[in-house]
Amino acid sequence: MKNLKKTLALLLCAVLLVAGSVAGTLAYLTAQDTATNTFTVGNVAINLKEYEVDKQTGLKTTTEVEGLTDLELVPGRVIQKNPFIKVEDDSETCWLFVKIENNLGDAVTINGLAGWTPVEGHNGYYQYNATVDAGATVVVFESITVGSLLGYDDLNGITDKKIVITAYAVQAEGVSQAAAWGALGEHYILN
Repeated sequence: MKNLKKTLALLLCAVLLVAGSVAGTLAYLTAQDTATNTFTVGNVAINLKEYEVDKQTGLKTTTEVEGLTDLELVPGRVIQKNPFIKVEDDSETCWLFVKIENNLGDAVTINGLAGWTPVEGHNGYYQYNATVDAGATVVVFESITVGSLLGYDDLNGITDKKIVITAYAVQAEGVSQAAAWGALGEHYILN
């Protein structure tokens, strides 16, 4: 019995020794993967343009320009002056605002401000009624009408006057239209 216990103890030690050496040489299947996040900064990009207008007829052409010059003021004439804001393809969705400085006063009427609402308490400023996505184009207004009761002297006295349009854009994501208007006040002088 003593030999049997000794033999069993030796056999158990041998089994443990073999199991330990086999376990030490086992290879495990393993894997590793890494995902790297890179970031860029979004932007808001707009471009304000309009179509060239035939100076004699007041009709628009298909040529895009930065602004119009030397338009002939004729009493009663409707001039297709249609500035538009293009939200660039790489821009974020944004809120649009414009300032229209009509230095011609009552001599001309601005027509077709569809989709734009005056900003309360800020003369000449308008806000577009919806957000605008990248690649979209928004017309500011469609034309101006020269007063039909104006004479040569009236019109000649305002030929050095201009209509100046300034466009503004603020990101729309996470920003209400009111907050966007407030952001403009922080970055630009608004009267």
